[in-house]
Amino acid sequence: IPTISWQQFQGDYLQKDKFVITVAGAYGKSTTTSMIAKILIDAGLDPTCEVGAEVLEWQNNFRIGKSRYYICESDEYNNNFLNYHPDIAVVLNVDWDHPDFFKTQESVSDSFKKFILNIKPGGILIIPDNLLELKNIRDDIKIYIVGDFSPYNLSIIGDFRSDNANASLTVAKSLKIDLKKAKEAVESFKGAGRRLEYKGEIQRVKFYDDYAVQPYTVKTTANALAKKYKNKKVCLVFEPHTFSRINTFFSDFVSALKNLDVDQILITQVYPAREKGDKEALARKLAKEVGSKATYSGTILQTADYIKNNIADFEIIFSMGAGDSYKLFDLLNR
Repeated sequence: IPTISWQQFQGDYLQKDKFVITVAGAYGKSTTTSMIAKILIDAGLDPTCEVGAEVLEWQNNFRIGKSRYYICESDEYNNNFLNYHPDIAVVLNVDWDHPDFFKTQESVSDSFKKFILNIKPGGILIIPDNLLELKNIRDDIKIYIVGDFSPYNLSIIGDFRSDNANASLTVAKSLKIDLKKAKEAVESFKGAGRRLEYKGEIQRVKFYDDYAVQPYTVKTTANALAKKYKNKKVCLVFEPHTFSRINTFFSDFVSALKNLDVDQILITQVYPAREKGDKEALARKLAKEVGSKATYSGTILQTADYIKNNIADFEIIFSMGAGDSYKLFDLLNR
């Protein structure tokens, strides 16, 4: 595949006879985008797809098709999603994240309104019923409210994934794809990498991994796994991601972690990404505020050593974070 600039990609690829479907929101993008892709693939529409996670069925994060359909995530960070001019825009939520860029919830909402203004005239906006205020931004596009297509028999863990499935099937409805076949595609979807991904088993201990970095997604995802293994001892290894996020939402993180249905929480040092700060001090502070269920466990390597030395105490281990936490299973399996 020849290397081209972003401007060429936008001008020569996306804007020339392409039907662009984008998925936006602070969370849920990868799973929803992957589900939409599977629906179109199984319907024989042969789309090109780009996802912010590995799609397990593809063993890759992209797929090159031969049709005019292009499906992708549209990430709000740095206002990156304003580069897109979709035919169909799915907005899953407008929750506040990336506080290093968005300083307030209002600034997030303003960016999402600009994103909606980028939808092509005559295009489609798909939103859940708690975002009805977004209906009034444009009068030259069609609005679809996310429908309820339950019950589901999903192959992936978590009742909350029905939200992703509902959004995906609403896209199918807007494209007049057979809904029975579309639902079969969603139910057979095998998942995306680092989205409650089963990694394997070591000494009878099952390992899962997830990308969650926000209080809501941490709580929702961890509790979904705990529900699946309600009679097992579940240990969450949580890697805090960026100082700005932890500091801005500190009380929300404390509340979320306190209300997990897991048995133990190991909190590693902060993954700083693009930021600077004391990686240990903030993590220790978080562990202390969460209480007796939480322990500061140091670096990922130190955490792996701790688990190795106490492997008999665990039944399910769940690594979580957007930094180095994905390395934990391999460190334990070497």
